[in-house]
Amino acid sequence: MESALTDPELERLARRLAQNPNPNALSLEAVDGLFCALIASPTLAGPSHYMPVILGGETEKSAVFADSEDATDTISLLMRYWNSIAEDFRNGDHIHMPYTEEPGTDNIPGRDWARGFMRGTRLAPRGWDRLFTDEKEGMSIAIPLVAGEVDPQWPKEPLTAEKTNELLQWMFAGAARAYRYFEADRHRLANQAGAAMSPEEAGYGEPFVRPQRKVGRNEPCPCGSGAKFKKCCGAPGTEPPIN
Repeated sequence: MESALTDPELERLARRLAQNPNPNALSLEAVDGLFCALIASPTLAGPSHYMPVILGGETEKSAVFADSEDATDTISLLMRYWNSIAEDFRNGDHIHMPYTEEPGTDNIPGRDWARGFMRGTRLAPRGWDRLFTDEKEGMSIAIPLVAGEVDPQWPKEPLTAEKTNELLQWMFAGAARAYRYFEADRHRLANQAGAAMSPEEAGYGEPFVRPQRKVGRNEPCPCGSGAKFKKCCGAPGTEPPIN
């Protein structure tokens, strides 16, 4: 697996995304939240679904990237970032620590991350209502709360440093719990998708098609000798006829 992004690479990716002139483009903090939701989700949303969200719509590459090298490098960094988050989730020994910026949108740390996460739940919506209404998964409700989707007027007063840290911990732990919550769903859907695939789609190559009808052992040999196949080209140690 490719290594996680270094701090300079993270800063380069954050700068590239921030330079996107599209007003709907996502910051790196929002991309982190988006990726967390999509990776945790039981359904699959590929790059064709989430790249337009990250770039702010179906825009011309020339308006987003300086040149082809810039585009290639940025997309490569995004793919590596996705893989590093997925690895963090698979490794249950620690929680993925998202990229966040201070002081945060509306002076609420983590708001862009939470909004990116909620965008992800709408790109791959199956199951999220079940999670957010599960009384045993109370941590997850912090995400739509910080995103401003529970109460647009929240918070009524400035958050203390202690409350901010608590909410951030709840959000990030909630994302990790969502990954585990949907684990059985992902396995089930992956198995169903695999069963529905053709051999080519499943990665097993072209299906084998016999080039001609199999010759019976007691039938005349196709080489034209007039002998039975079992006594001619079908005899043990004999090479089969090549047509």
